Amino acid sequence: MVSQMNRDELFREAVKENDKMIFRVCYHFFGPGENAKDAHQEILLKIWLNIEKFRNESKLKTWIYRIAVNVCITFLSKAKKKSSLFVPISKSFYNVSCEEDQSKKDEENKMLFFREFMDKLNATDKALVSLYLEDLDTKELSQITGLSESNVRVKLHRIKSQIKKEWEVKYGT
Repeated sequence: MVSQMNRDELFREAVKENDKMIFRVCYHFFGPGENAKDAHQEILLKIWLNIEKFRNESKLKTWIYRIAVNVCITFLSKAKKKSSLFVPISKSFYNVSCEEDQSKKDEENKMLFFREFMDKLNATDKALVSLYLEDLDTKELSQITGLSESNVRVKLHRIKSQIKKEWEVKYGT
C-alpha cells in the first residue's frame, strides 16, 4: 500500500508531467470552455482518488491517458444529451503547419474543415484522433482505448482515408 507521503509525491509528479497533455485531451474533445475545464478537474480528481491503485502494468502516462479519455467520453455523452457538440480548433493545438505563403483564408478553411470533420466522429474515433495527435504509438493507443492494436491501425487508416476523401470532395486534390 502506498503511504500518504508517497501518494502525494506520486500525484504531484504525475500532474507535473502530464497536466498539459490532460488539458490537450480535454480540449480535443470540448474546445475551450467550461466542459473542458470541468473534465480536466474530474480527471485530476480521479487520478488523486486512484493513484494508489496504479499497479505499474503500463506506463503511468498510459494509465492517465486512459482515465482522461474515459472521463471525456462520459462528459461527451452527457453533453450530447444536453446540446450539440462543438469542438473549436486552434492552429497551435493541432500542430497544423502552414506555409508562410499560404493565405489566411486557406488556413481558416483547413481549420474549419478539420473542426467539422472532428464533430462528425463518434467518441471512440474522436479519442483515437486526439491521442494520435499526441504522437502515441498503436500499442499505447490500444492500451488506452481497450481496442486491439490491429483495430487501432485499421480505425486510424479509415479515419485518414475518410478525411482525405472528404477534403478531395470539398476542395479537390
